[in-house]
Amino acid sequence: MRLEISNLSKYYGEKHALDDFSYTFHPGVTAILGPNGAGKTTLMNLITDCTKRQSGEILYDGTDILKLGKAFRQRLGFMPQSQGMYEQMAAQNFLAYMAELKGIKKKQAGPQIRELLSVVNLESAAQLKVGGFSGGMRQRVLLAQAMLGTPEVLLLDEPTAGLDPEERIRLRGYIEKLAADKIVLITTHITSDVETIADEILLMNHGKLLFAAKREAFISGCGASSLEDAYMKRLHAL
Repeated sequence: MRLEISNLSKYYGEKHALDDFSYTFHPGVTAILGPNGAGKTTLMNLITDCTKRQSGEILYDGTDILKLGKAFRQRLGFMPQSQGMYEQMAAQNFLAYMAELKGIKKKQAGPQIRELLSVVNLESAAQLKVGGFSGGMRQRVLLAQAMLGTPEVLLLDEPTAGLDPEERIRLRGYIEKLAADKIVLITTHITSDVETIADEILLMNHGKLLFAAKREAFISGCGASSLEDAYMKRLHAL
């Protein structure tokens, strides 16, 4: 299982949102770090084909995702940085609606929804309207919808944005449990959220991939004492 990106670019006028990005992702957690505007969300949107690329390739097990079409989308789970939710829907009904949009049959969706609500610790809130949920609860619902269909590739765009420390720790735990047999990409600028769960670290800025390494090498290779320290040193050294 591999997701191979080769010379991928996306421009908006003269702005290079993503500039000749190349990397191959394998199972495990890859954290993509960078300041706001680094190109992290653009990369996610290109992988989901929500945004059209100018050039380059995105291959899943050797085949371009555009050729795979629906077959790739069925293997993909996406938790966007922000998503409109039907405030009057109960959590369980929202997940059922998302399952229908993903083409999951009702007979399969029911057990999946019950299991995912348990995984993200929302069983007791299954019949409550999402409009009354806290930020952390809403994020957990979005994580659950991303997991519908048992995806092989899971994209999480700033999954802990706006959460308090306790909710961030909980959500981090859920993600770690889910990542055993999946390609998991997490974009964030909060280094503490990935310091213990990421297998590999990518550093981006101005649409470019600046540096990539295993987590331990990313930190120790620049004489840093923590991922946050390494992030700042590498970002300002390049």
